[in-house]
Amino acid sequence: MRNFNIKSIITVFVLSLAFSSCSDLLEVPSNSLLSDDVVFGNEDSTNQAIGAIYDIIGQNNSYRNRLWLQMGVNTDIEYRSGWSSGAVLSSTKSDDLIALYKTNSTMGDGYSNSDNANPWSRLYQGIERANLAIAGIRKYGSPAAGNAMGHFLGEALTMRAFFHYDLIKWWGDVPARFEPVSESNIYLGKTDRDEIYNQIITDLQEAASLLQGAGEKYTQSTKRISKDAARGLLARVCLSAAGYSMHPVGTTDAEIKISVSDARRNELYTIARQACRDIITDGKYHLDADFKNIFYEQCQDIETQGREAIWQLPYNYGLRGQMLRYFALPREAEFSTFTDLNNSIAIGGYFKIMPNFYYDYNANDLRRDITVVPYKVVKNTTLNAMEQSLSSGVTGFNLGKWRAEWMKTYISGNDDGTAPIVLRYADVLLMFAEADLYLNGTEGSEYFNMVRRRAFGQPLNTVSAYDLPLTLDNIKKERAFEFAGENIRKYDLIRWGELKSAMDVAKQKMIALRDGTGEYADVPNTLYYKYVVNNAVSAGERELVIYGLQRGETDVKTTTDPNGGWTKKEWTNAKTSTNELYLSDGFINSMYLGDPDKRQLLPIMHQIIIVSNGMLTNNYGYDN
Repeated sequence: MRNFNIKSIITVFVLSLAFSSCSDLLEVPSNSLLSDDVVFGNEDSTNQAIGAIYDIIGQNNSYRNRLWLQMGVNTDIEYRSGWSSGAVLSSTKSDDLIALYKTNSTMGDGYSNSDNANPWSRLYQGIERANLAIAGIRKYGSPAAGNAMGHFLGEALTMRAFFHYDLIKWWGDVPARFEPVSESNIYLGKTDRDEIYNQIITDLQEAASLLQGAGEKYTQSTKRISKDAARGLLARVCLSAAGYSMHPVGTTDAEIKISVSDARRNELYTIARQACRDIITDGKYHLDADFKNIFYEQCQDIETQGREAIWQLPYNYGLRGQMLRYFALPREAEFSTFTDLNNSIAIGGYFKIMPNFYYDYNANDLRRDITVVPYKVVKNTTLNAMEQSLSSGVTGFNLGKWRAEWMKTYISGNDDGTAPIVLRYADVLLMFAEADLYLNGTEGSEYFNMVRRRAFGQPLNTVSAYDLPLTLDNIKKERAFEFAGENIRKYDLIRWGELKSAMDVAKQKMIALRDGTGEYADVPNTLYYKYVVNNAVSAGERELVIYGLQRGETDVKTTTDPNGGWTKKEWTNAKTSTNELYLSDGFINSMYLGDPDKRQLLPIMHQIIIVSNGMLTNNYGYDN
């Protein structure tokens, strides 16, 4: 996608929906702008106007470094690293406050910026760009299925739906904007989210009828929306709209409930299943035979269509986006003398995996050792090499889906350019299975088990010993094992009405893991490790070997293999330098500091409320 000067493309481009006066907001510097009929009557300039919508994703305090990276944790399987008992009670960092369900309407890190560069305004800027494109294409572009203008209209409709959907996920009831800003609608109050859901579902259905399929002229890249990307988003929106969510009770309380009728739920599940069926029938995508390869190719910035990734977020300014800074396997900065330098700054480790989750996987599940890693990568100054270093204790399970050594280009700053995968084919199969189960269908079991078969290295279309019956409980577990760390789990738990209850179960699991009871009674509390030279990997490279990480590995290696070079290490009962258990009561109870079922949503920032002309206030018990 080309870089461009937005002002040379869009006649009326609104920089802000909140922080400008009405007269300033609608002022048009006509000498530097093209008219709507010129822009939207031409394929090339319309294509660039669509690029202006995507451009929002890479802006500061947008998806690049706030929205995608901070909103999806904590859950029952992922947590924000860096705190222990009471350590973050005074923190003002937005990622701490969001993760611990302690957000407030004045928190910093860009959320309260008064210069339009805040997450709320970024989303509405994207919506306004989409609205301008939609209005212009409808009036001047003669859009239809099969022509370029029809495809562009489909992209604008999908992006407008995507931005509205994220606003609902993060703020609940919000102002709905389905027309360009004018004097009559500049200030809007909140719209019931079910009304917004209904509109964006209609928009996505129209978009899917207009968009090009994968691999056509404007859909060569997974970073642009295709017909199946819109269908996948449609399915996801329908499942959310049919599920539980947090709703206000007056101004001081909140409740978790389903807000649509049983008949409407049935309609929503039917639409979701059909959207997934259409993707499957299209046959453009497939499950990658190698689970690791999904994320390796993501780090390699491979964006060709026809793989497992269906849609990725584009960052238009080169290496924008901070995926690896937040989500990568922790890795120290490499030596500047290395010829194969991967990262000249330390990366990763902001978010980790719940200690019990490693042991919740079946030991034969190939996803486990890609997703959950008990080490970080450090410098060995003696060997002038990078190598794995075992974590200090059981709370040191890191997220391993993204790694510096897999990157196409080395990382020299906070931005690495790795494009988040919004939708992949495994999600389509599991969404189909869930919708089909709700509707008492007969097809979902096969698609559900295809995902499991891939996880265990089995042929996808042959019944396997690892197949399971299709139940909602099995779907919930499978989605956890498949999508850990991918910003999906939190919203699954919310729509199932289980965010807090699932986190409370995780707390009990961690207690059982620490105490060696219940389902974790056969997890060793001591492990042994050593380094061996593995010339098959790389000449002279030292490989970390661990014994005692797996259930039932209870040999005392320093006794049974006294000359094996083993080092003993406490694991589930490891202690910090202050003689406190890593897996202490304080750590476990700090998984959330506010009630997750009262704090699923963000408050509207105080600065936004100030300039809303009295149209916006907080409820749910948040202060204005």
